[in-house]
Amino acid sequence: MVNKESTEIKQPKKPYLRPDYKPKNWWQRNWIELLTIAVGVIIIHIFLLFKAFNGNELNSTNASEFGSFIGGYMGTLFALVSVIFLYTTLRDQRRTSEIEKFETRFFELIRLHRDNVQEITLKTQNGKKIFVLFIREFREIMKIVKDVFKNDKLEKKQIIEISYLAFFYGIGPNSTRILKNSLSDYNKTKVKKLTEELQSQKQEVKKERNFNYVPFEGHQSRLGHYYRHLFQSIAYCHNKKIDIDKYEYIKLIRAQLSNHEQALLFLNSISKLGKPWKDENLIKTYRLIKNIPEDFFDPKKEIDIKELYPEMIFEYEESTVAKIITK
Repeated sequence: MVNKESTEIKQPKKPYLRPDYKPKNWWQRNWIELLTIAVGVIIIHIFLLFKAFNGNELNSTNASEFGSFIGGYMGTLFALVSVIFLYTTLRDQRRTSEIEKFETRFFELIRLHRDNVQEITLKTQNGKKIFVLFIREFREIMKIVKDVFKNDKLEKKQIIEISYLAFFYGIGPNSTRILKNSLSDYNKTKVKKLTEELQSQKQEVKKERNFNYVPFEGHQSRLGHYYRHLFQSIAYCHNKKIDIDKYEYIKLIRAQLSNHEQALLFLNSISKLGKPWKDENLIKTYRLIKNIPEDFFDPKKEIDIKELYPEMIFEYEESTVAKIITK
């Protein structure tokens, strides 16, 4: 007997390029006014059902009075229409004002993000090029983590998390304690060994990688505020209850992120520090890491981004996907 399920052809998922956004049509924007007009007209015409307004009841005596009534009746209709137009005007003014206030705040957040990036310093260097050094240092830490935990059969995602937490908190009088607490779910003996290896190898790595700073001492003072502000900026737009294309606005924030910034954001989202990104599904919804180049992370030795975000279409895939969609 042939298994029915095995013979069914699975339809490929529609490529995800952006969240669906359809601006409200004329009926959706004006349904309140239309409903008010309909109800108002019905109420105004109820009197026509009364016996006094039956054609057989009208005579020459009350004809003139009926004409006066018609004048008042039409005035009531015009008054109703005036009220509706006034409401529509006030509603549109309020919406315009809300969008203006939102945009003022939104573009101020973008400006603050740029300032935050410029304020990140490592010795004589600052700004976006710092993130290139961050990725290099992270990779050196990951080599040490793999060596320390080589017999623990950890998943690639776990290796990334340990490495990122070690990169973020680093080692030092207080940092080592914080790092050990953040890695409490892992083998304590191995975690202790990891901190010892980081301490013993930092000068050697500094020389080999030609860093102009001492690595492995953590970057929470540099990146903590950076990620909090970046998250709040995106969440501000994401949670706003107004009729706008949020993807187009958040795309402006994404445009401020260099490839290495997006790569570090991806690493942050894997760790427990990046839980808010997962809870709100912001990475996937707004394709915040779409500009990471193909094989930026080695899929075999490091991690395969497509395994974690299989529906996301990256920049290097867009031309191929466009051909599929247009077929």
